Amino acid sequence: MKILFITSTHLGDAILSTGILDHLIVQHPGAEITVACGSVPAALFQDMPGLKKIQIVQKKKGGLHWLILWGRCVMTKWDLVVDLRGTGLSYFLWAQKRRVWRSKTTELLKSKQLAKFMGLTKTPFNKIWIGDPHLKVARHLLPVGPTYIALSPASNWDKKTWPQGYFAELTTKLLKHKDLFPHPKFVIFGAAHERQNLETLFAGLPADRTIDLMGKIHLLEVAACLKQCKLFVGNDSGLMHLSATMGTPTVGLFGPSDSRVYGPWGLKTLIIKNDLSFEENMAGALKGKNVMSLLKPDHVAKKILGFVRKVFKK
Repeated sequence: MKILFITSTHLGDAILSTGILDHLIVQHPGAEITVACGSVPAALFQDMPGLKKIQIVQKKKGGLHWLILWGRCVMTKWDLVVDLRGTGLSYFLWAQKRRVWRSKTTELLKSKQLAKFMGLTKTPFNKIWIGDPHLKVARHLLPVGPTYIALSPASNWDKKTWPQGYFAELTTKLLKHKDLFPHPKFVIFGAAHERQNLETLFAGLPADRTIDLMGKIHLLEVAACLKQCKLFVGNDSGLMHLSATMGTPTVGLFGPSDSRVYGPWGLKTLIIKNDLSFEENMAGALKGKNVMSLLKPDHVAKKILGFVRKVFKK
């Protein structure tokens, strides 16, 4: 069986599609699966069972990238095409069955939307497949002993980013709770190009308790490292979704992004936002206001500590 799975060029959305992809793998053992996605999320699928090929979609003007993808796929007779981008190219491929996404205005969590789109009665948890070489790297970088707290201080829009000083202040508050975080170390995750904009944060972190992994390891090694962390705190981003997928207790900080749709999906997740609605946050952000600064460190710390105590008891 040959399956073409067209997912997002963005990391977070691609991660949110892995639950239904895993469902397809389980339902069709032995299937050869081609995944079409962006260059950043492509690494997510490298260790996936049944992977035939990854088709990288590089955005071009006028949607030319979809025509290029069509050219790469048109000569194959597909048993199933799942098009989560609603590109339309799926209708011009030789396919026995096809499912083409049609976007609708809804406040339903994206993972639940995708499950509904696939006709599933239950929403599957997202899945990342990690081979032994990447797991070994993670165990070397974060050996057993310390309590690792993951921080993801960047995002794809500065208006979605919690102030660096607030992150540093939060770490000071967490360090006081040795009962919850014995021998703590803060592991900083993000892309290499984001590192240069975080000098204020790194200056406020205790150097002897900080591990900087920004842009230094493979994405699957990031996933493996996140699984070894006792807590994740970060802005709404692909790394937040990656952490939730790995089962790490995940705290997402939200402002001008809709937590009703893009909140983390998992058993151990917490959304913290200010008192404004999503619409009010977005309106303020579009006017240049730093709405994320309304989310104060004291409030965030209190919410996190309550969340951690509850999760750790289970």
